[in-house]
Amino acid sequence: MSDNSSLSGQSQTDQTPIRDLALFHYISDKQARRNQIFLQQNLITLLEQGEKVVHYANNATIITDSQFAILSSGNCLMTEKRPVDKSYRSTMLFFDNTVLTKFFLKYASSIEKISSKPSQSQEPFLVFEKDEFIRNYIASLRLIQSQTSSFSDKKIELKFEELMLHLFEKYPEEMLSFHIRSQEEYSDLELRKAVEQNITSNLTLEELAFLCHTSVSTFKRRFVKLYNITPRQYFLQRKMEIATSLLLQNEHPGEVFYKVGFENHSSFSQSFKQVYGISPKQFQQQKMTFSQQTLID
Repeated sequence: MSDNSSLSGQSQTDQTPIRDLALFHYISDKQARRNQIFLQQNLITLLEQGEKVVHYANNATIITDSQFAILSSGNCLMTEKRPVDKSYRSTMLFFDNTVLTKFFLKYASSIEKISSKPSQSQEPFLVFEKDEFIRNYIASLRLIQSQTSSFSDKKIELKFEELMLHLFEKYPEEMLSFHIRSQEEYSDLELRKAVEQNITSNLTLEELAFLCHTSVSTFKRRFVKLYNITPRQYFLQRKMEIATSLLLQNEHPGEVFYKVGFENHSSFSQSFKQVYGISPKQFQQQKMTFSQQTLID
C-alpha cells in the first residue's frame, strides 16, 4: 500500500465506498518525496516512527514521532521521512465532517462549558505532544485493528470520541480553533495570504496553485490581476529583497540562499546577478566598504 493511496483514498478500491470513520496502520521503508495530497476526509495522524512535513496554503508544520496531529480535509503537500535504519510508521484515523458534527452535537453541553466565545483563529491543522494517554491510546488502536470483530466499527467510533474528549479537556482553545475548510475556490484575500506565507517556502507554482484549489492557468491569471506582475517576477523580486536585507546583516551568502527558498547556492547567485549585476558576496563587500568609508568620512 502506498502512502499516497492511503491519504487520498484510504487504500480502498474504486468499488468500495469510503467509510465516515476508518482506522489504518501504515508502514514504509521508502523515503517519500514531497507529494500533492487531496485529503478526502479529515485525518488524525499518530506518528510512531519518522517525521512528516505538511504544507497548507497559509501554513506549514513539521510533525515528529513525539507528536501527533489533526489535519483538515482538502489540498496539502506532504513529505514523509523515515528514521535511519528504521521504517516509517503511522496510525491514522480518517473521519468525515459528519462524524465531527455528530460528536459536537452529542457533547454540546460539555463543550459549551469550555468556552462561550468563538475562537479568534481558524487552524487547518493542530499539532500536539504525545502524553501517556496518547501512547496507551495508540496501543489500544493497534489491538482493535489486530482483532476481527463485528463490533470493530463501534469500537473505533468510541475510540474517536475518547480521543476528542481527551483533547477538548486538555487543549480546549486549540480544539475550538480547528477549522474544517470547504472545497470552494480561495478568495482573493486568501490567495494573497497564501502567496505571502510562501515567499521563501521553495514551492513550485503548480504546488501553490494546488494548495489554493485552482488550476495553474487560473492561479496565474488571478495573480497578475492582484499584483500586476507575473508570479515568477514577483517571487524573484521579493526573495531578492529578503536576501539583500540578510546580506546587509552580515549573513553568509551560503546561508542566505536556503533562507530565501533556493535549492542551492549556484541558482541563488545566478538569480542575484540577474537582478543586481553582481554576486551576493560582491554586494556584501561593496556595502561593507561603503559603510566603512562613511564612518571614516
